[in-house]
Amino acid sequence: MSPIHSLPVELLTRIFQLGVDSDPIPDEQIRGEPTFEVLVSHVCRYWRQIALHTPHLWTTIHFRTRAHMSRGEVYLSRNGRLPIDIYVDTCSEDDYQLRKDLLFRGEFLPVFDVVLPHIDRWRELHLIVADLECKTFARKVLSTCGTAPALQTLQLWHVQNWRTSERLFNHIGPPPVVVFGGELPSLKHIILQGVNLPWSRSPFLRNLSSVEFALHSDNVRMPFDLWRAMLDSSPNLTRLSLLFSGPRAAPSPASPVFDGIDWWGAEPPPPEATIPPGTRLPPSVEPIHLPALRDVQLNNLESDYVVALFRTLDIPNVRSLHLGLDFEDQDFTPFVHFLAAPPRYRGVKLPNGGGPSAVGATSSASPGPKLPLLERLSVSALRCTVESWRALLVASKKLTRLEVDFSQLSEGAFDVLLETVPAEPEASSERGESTGAAAGASAKAKGKARAMDADDGENAGAGSSAELPILPALESLRVAGASGKQLLQLAAFRDAHGRRIRRWEIDEGARDEDAEALVREAEERSARWRAERLSEEEVRVREAGGRREPWRWDEPLERVVWFREEEEDGESEFDDEEEGEEEYADEEGEEGDDAEDDAG
Repeated sequence: MSPIHSLPVELLTRIFQLGVDSDPIPDEQIRGEPTFEVLVSHVCRYWRQIALHTPHLWTTIHFRTRAHMSRGEVYLSRNGRLPIDIYVDTCSEDDYQLRKDLLFRGEFLPVFDVVLPHIDRWRELHLIVADLECKTFARKVLSTCGTAPALQTLQLWHVQNWRTSERLFNHIGPPPVVVFGGELPSLKHIILQGVNLPWSRSPFLRNLSSVEFALHSDNVRMPFDLWRAMLDSSPNLTRLSLLFSGPRAAPSPASPVFDGIDWWGAEPPPPEATIPPGTRLPPSVEPIHLPALRDVQLNNLESDYVVALFRTLDIPNVRSLHLGLDFEDQDFTPFVHFLAAPPRYRGVKLPNGGGPSAVGATSSASPGPKLPLLERLSVSALRCTVESWRALLVASKKLTRLEVDFSQLSEGAFDVLLETVPAEPEASSERGESTGAAAGASAKAKGKARAMDADDGENAGAGSSAELPILPALESLRVAGASGKQLLQLAAFRDAHGRRIRRWEIDEGARDEDAEALVREAEERSARWRAERLSEEEVRVREAGGRREPWRWDEPLERVVWFREEEEDGESEFDDEEEGEEEYADEEGEEGDDAEDDAG
């Protein structure tokens, strides 16, 4: 008997559960590859029996082709009463002409006939439509289905190809409908792309953990008062992603007071201003405090808009920021300067001889960065001056990972990485969470990194220089739009200052002799470092007794990996046949006809 068959059923079941949990979600699954639950249920009779009687394996139900409808019924019969995650992926008319087995208009309502009887168990709903008629069906289903009491994630995507932003902006559709009867008591994650809701009749937009809004023309965006109410009532919000979306810039026609961006995005009153009674101050006077927010993504927003938006937000604990601000006619220099050094505010005079309030004018005190705890910065497109780019990097002292496509930045942006800044005494920050235990953990991590640098004789003491490279804490760099020569120069520069980059992720377009030299140098330093550590480990073992643990030094000191930027080739995502599904579709196992419904 194979040793694997000696494992207790309970242990093998747990392994299966861990395996299916690590499987990519259907949206990220490689086309044609069977899913984990299908694979393990086709290994042997023993594994199949265990898999079929493990309800947890069958809780993700993905509809993409007609065959998936019968498969969905089989999955529902196997997952008991567990919460279920539903993915409905319909196609466009063009794709349907290429593959008639895809889900299109005729299959839309029958799919929901399969899952609606189980609406009380819906944990996630991911619905993608690429056709206006399918969107009409979706409106009908979601406006009449009633509440989904266990639903935690709601993703609604309308991915119509508008071809230009002007066509999106000018599109006039039917008014939005109330979904799920306006009741989703468990909702934590909302993702809306090209789909808007009747914002004032969607009271479930509160207590959220993540908000992702995309592709909303200004006339269908959320008025600022409702935007603020949503965020104020979501103190545990950890992720905010906006792609051509956000609060409405134009004033709302139905609002009794002016609520456009000229009000909500305005700066506070000028220095020493006296505020008359009843004055309606802009939100920047009292920004929305989001203490739990860690991840912010901004894509395809205008420069003035993002500056105004960030004036209204107090987000001191953000760790990750992505900027994909791809407007060639826009200069984002003011926004980048705002991130590097936003204005501070001091009091303004109150009427009747009152003292200064806690809100108001710009302070002359030296400001800190908007995001003082930023650890990861990703930039796919950003038009700004080199001076503002430098200011942002200088302000990002805690940044450990940088992802940049330098072809989408100003000329000279890469050279900023070859500059230095004066070294400062380490001290705990007064803002955010960088005090107490957090500061101690950070100092410990930095001390470990510097000790590793000092292990090489030629760099001993380099980290104590009066000058440090920009981004002194940087450990990981993902880069496109830079030459191998530039990268080799950057490696030598940081090496000279004792601040090596531990992980390089480099676009294949930069693979040349200089880039290959960088790979060799990283491998040589890692080999030398590993040999020294193993030697020290041998000494430790001899002196203290015990066993050597070479696995502790398996991770290289430096690593270079290559990636290739995805290119738009204009082909349909449905062009490739799903051969993986064909492989399993006709197979019958010990459970008879059930096996044919296991297609991945």
